[in-house]
Amino acid sequence: MRAAAADRPSGRLADQVYGRLLDEIVSGALSPGTPMGELDLCRRLGVSRTPVREALIKLADADLVRIYPQSGSFVAPISREAFGHAQFIREHLECALVAEAVRFIDATSLRELSDIIERQERAATPADFYVSDEVFHQAIAKISRHDDVWQVIRQTKIHFDRVRHLTLQEDAGHIPLLIEQHREILNGLADCSETQAVAAMRRHLREVFRRAEGIFVRQEEAATQVVAKARRRPRRAR
Repeated sequence: MRAAAADRPSGRLADQVYGRLLDEIVSGALSPGTPMGELDLCRRLGVSRTPVREALIKLADADLVRIYPQSGSFVAPISREAFGHAQFIREHLECALVAEAVRFIDATSLRELSDIIERQERAATPADFYVSDEVFHQAIAKISRHDDVWQVIRQTKIHFDRVRHLTLQEDAGHIPLLIEQHREILNGLADCSETQAVAAMRRHLREVFRRAEGIFVRQEEAATQVVAKARRRPRRAR
């Protein structure tokens, strides 16, 4: 990002900084509570303070960063409420998409989805699986002939994806179950059964709920410990 940074308009550069930090927060590379000091970010990204400040404000608007005037900026904890809203939106839209996909499924589309599942089985890392998982769901949106709806889903599932990344990093052992659920969705489409395909999609999308609670509990325990330490810290004499 450092190369030719001075030649780019600050607004465009701020968007690039925002995109970079957004990816790092959603992927878990920047975990909740991580300090987001402007000078540190400037040095790491090779940009001036203006695009960094603009990016942090945009991230704060998305509830991904918390800005405290006297203390600095930090990666925000994952919001239970935002996670729930994102899950609600995704489930309803994706179940509608797979129901529509039943109307248009053909041999070519079935082969495409099967190939994606085979790539998931060969995924070397949780991050690789995540990418192919996204491709699978996007492919269903395309088959339904409502692929623009996938863009709506992507924009609304940021907080949902933070949990997905963490569950994959903490327990990659459940990836085979997710792949099997993809096969159940594929079987529903192959049988041209809307009921079967929608039920399989709903089970799949609710799987993350079973694993999310532990993340929220650990996050809340960590926050409690931080507060307790702050209270035990001796105050400076005035």
